[in-house]
Amino acid sequence: MKKRSIFLLLAVMLLLTGCFAESNIVKSVEDIDQSTRIITYTETREEVNYSASELEYIKDGQKYTVWFSQNLRPSLDWLRTHSKPSDKVLTWWDNGHLMRGYVRREPIVYTPSYDLLETVAGGKWDEDELGPFSSKEDLTNVAYALLADSPTITQGKMKRYGARWVYVLKMDQQKIAGMTMLLGEDISNYLDDLNEPKATVRQKVLFKMADGWPVKGFAMRYEDDYAYVYELAE
Repeated sequence: MKKRSIFLLLAVMLLLTGCFAESNIVKSVEDIDQSTRIITYTETREEVNYSASELEYIKDGQKYTVWFSQNLRPSLDWLRTHSKPSDKVLTWWDNGHLMRGYVRREPIVYTPSYDLLETVAGGKWDEDELGPFSSKEDLTNVAYALLADSPTITQGKMKRYGARWVYVLKMDQQKIAGMTMLLGEDISNYLDDLNEPKATVRQKVLFKMADGWPVKGFAMRYEDDYAYVYELAE
């Protein structure tokens, strides 16, 4: 997320509180290491803090600035601590920059493909600032692995890419529009009118992991209110 998006978010917060008078946005910077930092913008009004954060990191000589949620930090810290630098991660593309920038592990994909632009906020993607489009083949394989009926399929896709870990957010259950599009499936077969998973799909790997259920061939290593981390069994 770019800085103007952060300020826009804070502006919306201010609008909801009633006015913009005496606005005072405080910027704080936390260095994680020499090439990674968290930038937080905080607005205090009537003794209530409103904040938004972004992750800024440098990799292969390029600087990236993306949205960051402090709620995900414990799960990201755990994965960073308990995985090896060479480990790869299966996760949907919009969690990819968190893997590359904060955890410092390589996801299978970290950007959308051109075909998925309509599922991206604003329908736009800046390849210079956020990274080149991923291939449709790679994204389709990731979607297939996550929405698989059998964990054996997920294991096979992970082994193909040399991935060891699966990082899943609880909210990933509602972010499957791109996955179903790649697989040529109707999203209405997955989610009901309230955007909740239908009973018929709850046995698929993504939905089981996003609810913290045991999955054959995987060991759940971490869980909290927002995310789960699974490890591929040896």
